[in-house]
Amino acid sequence: MVNFNTTMNEMKTFICTFDFAKKSIAMLMLFVLSFAANAQTFYEVTYTDPDDEEEYTGLMIYYSDEDCKMRLINKKALENDEVFESAYYPVVEGKESKSDVGVMVYAPEEEGFPAFVWMWEKDDASDINSQPFVTFDIEDPSTYFEAEYFVEITLNDMDEEYILQFYGENEDEYKMMMEGMKLLARQYSTSTEGAPLKYGIEDNVEPGEGGNTLEDSATPAAQSSSTGNKATMHLIVLANTNVSDIGVACHRDAMNVYSEMEGIARVLGMNFHKNILTDQYYSKENLGKAINQLSPSKDDVVVFVYSGHGFRFDDQTDFYPNMDVSPTIYDSPLDNYVAVSDVYNAIIGKGARLNLVFSDCCNVKAGVDTPSIVNNNTLFSRSNSNFDMEKLRKLFLQSRGSLIATAASPGEASWCGVNGSYFILSVLEQLRNQISVLNNNQPSWDMLVSEAIESAANKTANDTQCKKQNGMKMVDIK
Repeated sequence: MVNFNTTMNEMKTFICTFDFAKKSIAMLMLFVLSFAANAQTFYEVTYTDPDDEEEYTGLMIYYSDEDCKMRLINKKALENDEVFESAYYPVVEGKESKSDVGVMVYAPEEEGFPAFVWMWEKDDASDINSQPFVTFDIEDPSTYFEAEYFVEITLNDMDEEYILQFYGENEDEYKMMMEGMKLLARQYSTSTEGAPLKYGIEDNVEPGEGGNTLEDSATPAAQSSSTGNKATMHLIVLANTNVSDIGVACHRDAMNVYSEMEGIARVLGMNFHKNILTDQYYSKENLGKAINQLSPSKDDVVVFVYSGHGFRFDDQTDFYPNMDVSPTIYDSPLDNYVAVSDVYNAIIGKGARLNLVFSDCCNVKAGVDTPSIVNNNTLFSRSNSNFDMEKLRKLFLQSRGSLIATAASPGEASWCGVNGSYFILSVLEQLRNQISVLNNNQPSWDMLVSEAIESAANKTANDTQCKKQNGMKMVDIK
């Protein structure tokens, strides 16, 4: 854990500028901002203001780094049936900072609300402090104090009395949360395991665990709800964990995607076959073997995800990049590349019902220096309990067609941090958005990818360490 007392001088190198003053919560008007109807993750935070010794409780509603809000109450607000709300936005360390400490700030848009600060060793995001520091003056580290409580909660952890602390009965958000709780309760009661259905990212899952990398492992079979035949998810992840510059991010992408897809297959009861090509298995030859061995049935789902370096040729007409599948830095990318479009065409030629191809890599000319890992972090949840099973079925069992999506347009770099690449994280965020019990819309792969591209563009545009990336997609899914 980062020692807070030893990082004050390093905090002074944090470049970001804020302009908000502390006010008494009693002087604030009631904000009527509403949280996104597709919110994914809830956090409860409590802190005691050292000036007035009042205890405050906040419900932070996180949908993505671009859409985060908090409702705040204290004893007086509860007595007066008041609640206060502000949108929050993340701020990352400026590129001119020389600090060895990573810093993540979630800052309020409204005056009178606190900012929350997390710190970690610059190259070790796992060392991040679990309780954020609280401040009303981000530019004065001497004002920071530690929150008493900050923990992720789910709708399963709430009841009506809890929600009524933060919402009125006539608010649409209250009604959606209550309906979401009822839906989750019904899903719980029909779970074959007799326990809440959940899936998500787990730190103890390593790519390739549970079997040889080029061999299949399977979960119990289930039925495709559209045809009555057995449905299998075939996952191929190609991630360059060997390189020193972005290997940490590629490893995180591989682990995140593997855990997410395995969890989805499990809760849907699908067969699950995996090829996780990382470390010593990362090569053009092994990618060829994985695709050649792919033999899906007409009801199956194929998911391919690439995380690594990429490039394009000067005279290349294909808008999608080439993957640099060099096994070491001493091997030439020009002798070890595979076009993302070629992988897409090869996969759809296998005849599966649903084909999903994602690539997160640069799309710059060969020989152009590409960015290394940036110092970032996120509140993105490691698990997902707030999903609607029917929406999940619609995406994976009732959809037919293909899509290809990549992180950057021709001439652009793709950016990543210690928690993974911006684009892959955005895809996972938007997947959870599409299947949320709090989302009133029907799930759509086209909307999912469009919003993931927009989210990654916003993340990179708002990060002073990056240049904006604009992904591309082609979706033909019914």
